[in-house]
Amino acid sequence: MAWYRLAAQAWSFRSDNQREVLIRQIAAQLGELQGRWLHLRVTTRPYPVHMWAESFDQNAIGRMPDVPGALGWDGFLEGEQRHLMGLSMADKEVFLGIEVSGRGLFDRWVERAAPVLDRLVPSAVKAELAALETEINHLDVLVAGSGLDAVPAGAEDMAWLMHRSVALGLPAPRGLSSVPRGVSTWEPEDLAAFTEGVDLHQEPYAPTVQVVGRMRSQTVTRNVAVLSVGLMEGLRIPEIDDPWMQHSDRLPFPVEWSARIYVRRPEDVTGELQRQMGKVRSQIRHYTHDHDLDPPMSLARQADRVLEVEDELTTGLTQLNTRLYGWWRIAVSGRDEAEATTRAQQVVDLYRPKVQIEHPEAQYRYAREFIPGEPLAATAYRRRGSVTWAAAAVPAATASVGDRRGIMLGETCTATRRPVAWDPWLAQEVRRASGLTAIVGGLGSGKSFLTGLVVYKTLRAGARWTVLDPSGPLAELTRLPELAPFSRHINLLRADPGILNPYRVVAEPRPDHFLDDDDPERAWKRERSLAAATRRRLVLDVLSGLLPYEIARQPHTRIVLLRAVREVGGSPDRHPGMVIDALRRHAGEGEDHAGVVADFLDERRELPQAALLFPDETRDDPWQADRDYRLTVLTMQGLSLPRPGSPREEWTDNESLGVELLNLASWLTQRTIYDADRNLRKGVALDETHFLSQVPTGKVLIDRLARDSRKFNVRALFASQLAGDLLRVSGFASLVNAVFVGRTDDEEAQSEALRLLRVPTDVGYEEMLGTLSPRPRHDDRPDDAPRQFVFADGHGGVEKVRIDLEAPHLEHVREALDTNPDAARVAAPRPGGPALTAPGHPEMTAPDEPSPLPARRTPAPVAVPDLDGDEIDLTTDTRIGPGDADPVLAPGGARAGGVQVVSVAATDAAVGRAELYDDEQLDLLDELDDDWVVDEPAHDGDAGPHPNGSAAARNGHGPAQVDGPFPAGGPGPDDGAGR
Repeated sequence: MAWYRLAAQAWSFRSDNQREVLIRQIAAQLGELQGRWLHLRVTTRPYPVHMWAESFDQNAIGRMPDVPGALGWDGFLEGEQRHLMGLSMADKEVFLGIEVSGRGLFDRWVERAAPVLDRLVPSAVKAELAALETEINHLDVLVAGSGLDAVPAGAEDMAWLMHRSVALGLPAPRGLSSVPRGVSTWEPEDLAAFTEGVDLHQEPYAPTVQVVGRMRSQTVTRNVAVLSVGLMEGLRIPEIDDPWMQHSDRLPFPVEWSARIYVRRPEDVTGELQRQMGKVRSQIRHYTHDHDLDPPMSLARQADRVLEVEDELTTGLTQLNTRLYGWWRIAVSGRDEAEATTRAQQVVDLYRPKVQIEHPEAQYRYAREFIPGEPLAATAYRRRGSVTWAAAAVPAATASVGDRRGIMLGETCTATRRPVAWDPWLAQEVRRASGLTAIVGGLGSGKSFLTGLVVYKTLRAGARWTVLDPSGPLAELTRLPELAPFSRHINLLRADPGILNPYRVVAEPRPDHFLDDDDPERAWKRERSLAAATRRRLVLDVLSGLLPYEIARQPHTRIVLLRAVREVGGSPDRHPGMVIDALRRHAGEGEDHAGVVADFLDERRELPQAALLFPDETRDDPWQADRDYRLTVLTMQGLSLPRPGSPREEWTDNESLGVELLNLASWLTQRTIYDADRNLRKGVALDETHFLSQVPTGKVLIDRLARDSRKFNVRALFASQLAGDLLRVSGFASLVNAVFVGRTDDEEAQSEALRLLRVPTDVGYEEMLGTLSPRPRHDDRPDDAPRQFVFADGHGGVEKVRIDLEAPHLEHVREALDTNPDAARVAAPRPGGPALTAPGHPEMTAPDEPSPLPARRTPAPVAVPDLDGDEIDLTTDTRIGPGDADPVLAPGGARAGGVQVVSVAATDAAVGRAELYDDEQLDLLDELDDDWVVDEPAHDGDAGPHPNGSAAARNGHGPAQVDGPFPAGGPGPDDGAGR
């Protein structure tokens, strides 16, 4: 027998046509194996936690130093391993043994006479081996094609298969001694390494067989129940039913499969069909001629079926209708006979009523049938069918998504349950793809929680992140003890004037970014010209958005603005005030409408938040920092945004300004990726991107991030409530790499989300998006269940996953990311006593932001609630967000906790004034169309709840051995029983 390992086959989120193609490919390969016996074995291997930990540890390049008293890297990695091992998940492994050739009497005689014949006729001794080698090469090519995608099993693979077959039902070993290097041939006596120490016992007529084994000098006993597949009605695969061998993956315990199959030759089938047709005709004549009765309809159906099979065999040039017969066995195990029989009954219940599962006697012989090379136990329950019917079982179908070296996101929650690891920089560094990621879902779908999980875990592994979170919950990450010395939180609405100057939010290209181009000098100059054109287009969009809708929609307004913007230029040292001055000069030259536009812009300039656009020229650049921050979170708490779906003409002045500030903040966020070394792993996370897709320069920003993400090693996360907002950006669907889609209820939004996932539409997947993260209707408890997403990893894997942050060592991270409101967290004032204020941490301000005023006695400000959940302080006329400290009562001082700040490196000096070159004719402002008018917004941002499951649910299994890199003094060994 030649043994092969079959590759995992994706089944979820594929169209029926794709699934039918897969079945036909498998059937065609089986049809080519006519006249051969096959042994199909499906087993499981525990998820290699230690291998993942080693890969993850080696892949954590440039991770931040540990902070005394906080969760260090060793503790984080150990906690991840403990939690992962407590989930007891395994990988499915499928082996296929193919009979090579039957040995005749002459071959056996030559083998026995080899010592003598080798001296006389050496070619005769090697003739059989030469013939076998040719045949095996043919089989290697045959099964390697699409469908089975098989590779020859190595010595270690066979060692694992032999152990799992001989020690059927026993716990899988954590480490199996590998085959010595250089050993490629096994002798029959070597099988004792697997059979020694394992005994099978069965009492007469017992429903199970007892397997006793010695593991680490300990005796482990399991009871195994072996079942056999019986009668099966016609299954409609893939239209209605799933592959029938995949059904067992849904069970919460491991299941072993063994199938002995013989692929029949056409001439054998033809002779049998003729005999069967003769029997049917004889019985029909017995009814009609002998007794003058109408024959039963069952005889007519049998005759039709025989003719149908005969027609299938005699027509067509393919092997898709080749017939076979075989025996399919299922083995389940338990700690005692009661548990084994209970699990066997669960298997029976799972397959009924379409498939009948039998529980035969002679369990000892049936159990030995799982061992490669053992004979068939009994001919009972033989099943006959075509190779297409056997291929529809798709034994290798499983959940395949993610990789084996990235952060742990959670687990799959389809038919197969597997851990999901994801390296956000694998696409850029290995596959040369973009780092664009879309996170889509309605309110409460868990977008913010998922973003926080990715940011936190990748920060621990050495990445750098800049996050724009307008609502502010992700700012809590900057207060975590292990991240605080390397993080800063900037509330843009309270930062220095000019921090959102449209001319400075677009990064100035650096010459060292173009050293690998054919002509670095020309490429750098062209990129500078493009940056200058982008600044001019951005200023034009922002100033147009500040104007009243009636003025902005006039064509002459765009003309006068365009003329003034061109006059000011696109250097990074400009500011919008220069454009207003240019409009005043044009008004003095007789352009009356320029004066009207300047008057309206001056009026908008008086708004408090508009000061962010106009810098204070007496101060330095407020963005330059004195050290290298690993995490920067930009918030805009209190920002007024339009109501989703409201037309542009209904926006208020504050709402129009809010959209423009959000656009500028997004540009400021992406600027950080161009200020750092291009090889560093960087991340940018943007929320409320549905507003960006409605602004022309917002679309330019998304397209620029998508195209530069590979070159600058960036993972860009775009969070939006609707996939259509991102699809509106030209080319986004073709550039996106990974996609997360949460619960989506609207039918049109569901179809657009599937397009973003590159999943077939109109085949039933739309309704599934509305069932993600289900919740009981009559449950009034807080919805803290972990959220579910459909995850497309960017290289073919698409599965439904459950985001997991329930590990005990990450409890403080769950609390920081908890956005669910809870009145119990607010301390009530004592009667007759001073008001109690909830403890908080001072906010990390911008580098040049004025420190908060010292605490002093002042009358309590009167707060009027606003519709968007913020408060307007009538004493200071400023908007206070849900997470903002009071500007009067906020205490000054250093960050709470007294954590020592570790200085990493100073940032680069500010880039000087850029000169414009001849190729600046590449201009983004040459269109005089109406696409500069801001369209209707799509939806509000996501501030929904996040999964905050109880850690106790996974913390009741006792100590477990953890493989992989542990600090000194780690946990001790464990016998692994019951894993």
